[in-house]
Amino acid sequence: MEGIARVLESKNGEDANAFWRSTAKQILIQLSESGIAPGLAEQEVGTLLHAVLGDMAARSAAKFAQ
Repeated sequence: MEGIARVLESKNGEDANAFWRSTAKQILIQLSESGIAPGLAEQEVGTLLHAVLGDMAARSAAKFAQ
């Protein structure tokens, strides 16, 4: 998750969107191939997105605090 957050932080606009869409698609494929139901897989990717955004926000706040 932290790796995804770091890559997203290095990108802007459409590049960031394209990276996230590609990453989410890859994860959904992996989960599907592991036998995870599509709805549950989508929930997991959504949970990951919230965790990534939270990690990015926490690092951003830490930079401001310095």
